[in-house]
Amino acid sequence: MTEDEKLTEKKKLKILLTIHHGHISTGSGFQLYLLAKELKKRGHRVFALFKGERGGEINPSIRRMDDIDVDYDFVKFTKLKYRHSIPELLWLRRHLIEEKYDCITAFGGTDFGQIILASTGVFAPVLTCCRGMAMKLDIFNSFKYRLSKVSRTVAVSEAIKDVMVKTGHVDPKKITVIYGGVELERFNPEMDGRPVRQALGVSEGAKLVTIVDGFFKFNPDHTKGGYYFVKAAEIVLSARPDARFLMVGGIDEDGFRKLASPALANATIMTGHRSDIPELLSASDLTVSASLSEGLGLVIAEAMAMKKPVVGTNVGGIPELVRTGQTGTLVPARDAESMARAILDILDHPDRAKQMGENGRKLVEELCSNQKRADRWEELYCQEYEKAMSSRK
Repeated sequence: MTEDEKLTEKKKLKILLTIHHGHISTGSGFQLYLLAKELKKRGHRVFALFKGERGGEINPSIRRMDDIDVDYDFVKFTKLKYRHSIPELLWLRRHLIEEKYDCITAFGGTDFGQIILASTGVFAPVLTCCRGMAMKLDIFNSFKYRLSKVSRTVAVSEAIKDVMVKTGHVDPKKITVIYGGVELERFNPEMDGRPVRQALGVSEGAKLVTIVDGFFKFNPDHTKGGYYFVKAAEIVLSARPDARFLMVGGIDEDGFRKLASPALANATIMTGHRSDIPELLSASDLTVSASLSEGLGLVIAEAMAMKKPVVGTNVGGIPELVRTGQTGTLVPARDAESMARAILDILDHPDRAKQMGENGRKLVEELCSNQKRADRWEELYCQEYEKAMSSRK
């Protein structure tokens, strides 16, 4: 029997995916979209709940769910201290009773907590959540992961699983590691980056160093490490005047201007939020992750899919993708000098950088393919569903 034939034999499940964000532009929201897209292709019935007001204005990014024929609605996923909290919980409870989902997966902590409350006394064969943060758990925020009604927690890296076990005392048997997904066909390393370089005003011979994140601040303790990236960029620019720096995402421009020299400001391009991440990465020579804390860092996987070497900090799940000498270079967090040396070493050795890129693509194909990610989720759903239904016989 072929794999496709085995797939068609699997039960087609009714699946609810939730997230306490009102968009799917980045991060966990986009991962929800990718999973919904793949599960829908496989014949499962998929529904999504986002943070928002029913009948209210919809973020344009959510319209992508229409393109994949996945229905969705909105709940005011907020802390339980507002006038709307109880009515929203009651609406959510009625929804769960009426829809009778086979599997429910929460992609955030707030929606996970409300799903747990709303589903009290409601039979949901499979209740799972996805955790993407490597922060320590205390007794309060670890409790929900240890509940018997929670079938499994999916951690997006081994580092997150370790933190949950060590600090939250969560049973490791109840944690499955499934890396975030990358659409490998979209992140195509054969893409020509020259048009993007021209549009950005970067000459063909310049070395382009790229960092991508949701929002950059420039104080030493901000978790995305923008302060240390700027300090490292100053060192790189003094050694390589041909270097240019691309910052993609929201940015505290006043903070940047106070920290950066005029020379670095002239050598830095700030694009704001962009949807053409594959094209921007294709135009780059390497990518940097300067984070002080990181569950995995999906942009790292995306850069590696584009065959770009990565300089990343040795925190959270980053070392599971960035392997020194193989796919890039790991450096200590908060160490701008080490970051600068690693960037310069890659820029100065293009043959080695090319091999790192090749290795990175292979690793992402193995760990982060969206198809393989969906395979693992589907297997988890089917296993837990069969277990739950057998226990009721």
